[in-house]
Amino acid sequence: MKTGLIIGKFMPLHKGHMALIEFAVGQCDELIVLVSASDDEPITGAQRLEWLEDLYKENSKVKPMMLNYDDLILSDAEVTVSSEGLSKLWANYLKEQLPPIDVIFASEAYGAYMSRFLNCEAVIYDEPCKIVPMSATQIRNDPFTYFNYLPDIVQAYYSQKDDKGANTL
Repeated sequence: MKTGLIIGKFMPLHKGHMALIEFAVGQCDELIVLVSASDDEPITGAQRLEWLEDLYKENSKVKPMMLNYDDLILSDAEVTVSSEGLSKLWANYLKEQLPPIDVIFASEAYGAYMSRFLNCEAVIYDEPCKIVPMSATQIRNDPFTYFNYLPDIVQAYYSQKDDKGANTL
């Protein structure tokens, strides 16, 4: 059985993430999609995990999970800065939390670093982000400009917020 891993914040989940997941799920028997979350983020980890669970509830190969981490122990800089040191720290932590991983899928260089420390294959997908030219940061900064990059369930979340991110309900 081949187990794959995707790590991300999914803040918010967008069509680029979904393209990576669809690409990865076709190459393994089980795909762990790990939401990395800390307490000080603008969208809760629970919300992001719920999006993944809802979108992939019909696909038994996709296993959404959440990793709540402490910024003092595991830096979230891995999301924006690919470094061997951070990748090694994360990989060592993940080895304790997850079953053995055969392949890590990523759209950033950290995937190659992590694979060495997880002793698995790395598959880098669309690193220059040409297939879906979008980042979650761009969406968070202006969700309604990039609304079409969001799946329906995430569009519904943003439709309940005003332009400052406050609930309108």
